[in-house]
Amino acid sequence: MIKLSSIHQNHLVLNCRCEHVGHISVQDLIEVYGGDVDVDAIERAARCSKFKGKSISSVQIIYVGGSFEAMHTSHTPKDSKDW
Repeated sequence: MIKLSSIHQNHLVLNCRCEHVGHISVQDLIEVYGGDVDVDAIERAARCSKFKGKSISSVQIIYVGGSFEAMHTSHTPKDSKDW
């Protein structure tokens, strides 16, 4: 279970079975539901904003920030020759 508070700087992308894609900031979700809610609960409760159905097929966590921050949090050296 991934708690919203652990990914507070990211966004969620919700993909509906109707092929509509929704995008929301995790910080906005935390303001409404709190940081102790997990991503699975958001997926179960989400409704498609296009046709209002509960048909979310998948959720993606999208990192927001520059590559330096991504590399820093993954503990990958900038000059790594392994990639």
